[in-house]
Amino acid sequence: MKSGTQRRWLLPAFVVLGVLCLFFIGGKLGSPEDAQARLQTGTESGILVIPVQIGRDSYGLAMVDTVGQTLWLYELNSRGPAHSRLKLLAARSWQYDRLLQQYNTAEPKPEQVKMMLENLGQMQKEQNKKKQRDSDINILEMAEPNSRHFGG
Repeated sequence: MKSGTQRRWLLPAFVVLGVLCLFFIGGKLGSPEDAQARLQTGTESGILVIPVQIGRDSYGLAMVDTVGQTLWLYELNSRGPAHSRLKLLAARSWQYDRLLQQYNTAEPKPEQVKMMLENLGQMQKEQNKKKQRDSDINILEMAEPNSRHFGG
């Protein structure tokens, strides 16, 4: 009977021991917010690794080198053979991109937006001028002496 009683307490003792270990180890690691802050500010090497969703069912990594001003995009394929699980999709330098003031590949292009806004501004100016002329005419008609009112 003693051996059966000892075995009943063995499993709960391991569970309590495991929970205590997790509690103490978790306290040393810190909160998830601290880990996120460390991830964002830990750019001593100048390289950031960012998980991204590329498609509906495909994921990858974007690697940003802030010192070398380059960007790489990798696709992760967990279903493929071991030699092709990581695929480089794109890489480019943005060293000169940041010097561009206007660049767009889709409609409307920046020049078209500028023209639309200039046309809209011109139309508003014309409407304001017309309103001003109409109000000036009405004021002048009221202010002019009329021969009927002045006994002429």
